[in-house]
Amino acid sequence: MKRAAWILAALFGAAFLGAILMNARLVEQSRRAFAGGVFRETSRIPKARFHLVLVIPDDDDSFFSGLAEGVRAGAGEADAVVQVFRYSASSAAESERFFEIALGAGVDGIILYSPRGEPVLRRAEAAARMGVVFVPVGTDVPEGGPPGFIGSASLLQGFEGGRRICAVLGSSARIGVILPANGTGPVEEEPLFMGLSASIQSFQGARVSALTRARPGTLAGEEAASAMLGADPSINAIFCANSRDTMGAAQVVVDLNRVGDILVVGADETPEILRYIEKGVVTASIVRDSRWIGREAVRAFARIKEGAAPAGPVEAGFYVRTAEGRFP
Repeated sequence: MKRAAWILAALFGAAFLGAILMNARLVEQSRRAFAGGVFRETSRIPKARFHLVLVIPDDDDSFFSGLAEGVRAGAGEADAVVQVFRYSASSAAESERFFEIALGAGVDGIILYSPRGEPVLRRAEAAARMGVVFVPVGTDVPEGGPPGFIGSASLLQGFEGGRRICAVLGSSARIGVILPANGTGPVEEEPLFMGLSASIQSFQGARVSALTRARPGTLAGEEAASAMLGADPSINAIFCANSRDTMGAAQVVVDLNRVGDILVVGADETPEILRYIEKGVVTASIVRDSRWIGREAVRAFARIKEGAAPAGPVEAGFYVRTAEGRFP
């Protein structure tokens, strides 16, 4: 069995390596073919100078789709082609394998989703030795504060969530918090939770009544919301960290016919969340600008490729979407 597993791993690695090595040429050929067939200007279409790899979890959280959109949008400005590789959200080993194979393929840059608990500094050093530009992205700054990191600052997201809830409920707030499935470490140490806890302290009596981490899966938000409301019916607010769990919690509130009784403050901006906001099911959604993070990651790559040193960790801003509109 072990031998078979090693053979499968070797075959997978070879296939992935081949895909990376062939991609730039294939993209150039497709661009020229498109130009020749539509614009008849093949001589004017330059080939891309750089080859970028983006490695992100295979997760339906809109944060990651926005991240990929931003990287693709920025690639045109940097004259780069981009390959996006997704790994199982439950397997950090797959992320490491993609990183190592991309290094071995000699790509120009790697943009890698990097949770707090991963060895980002070691990866940065390995990439530097190979002459590959490494740009870590994510939500919270990983341990060691690696240079070049670009994130969304979930501490501030949590603080804003608590502020929004207590602005409506004040000291009577009884909050259920659903943390994302891809988090690591004790739930009480999550920056998102710490930010929310700090923001409600000025409202004496307001408290977090339930704290849980969602499981992977499309229905995880519904399961988590149903479980916490079943265990503690006094909960009158639910705070969610991502779009999937926001939609799940909102649907549970609708199913229980408790719209108006339970406040939902969620994250990000999808067509479904906007509909829930319009109907008054979701009070507010804190939108993380992952598209900006993606574009900025490509800009950081271009600056480093030109000889600039990696900047210190950068945090993207957010805006809040409510029924009244968008607020910075």
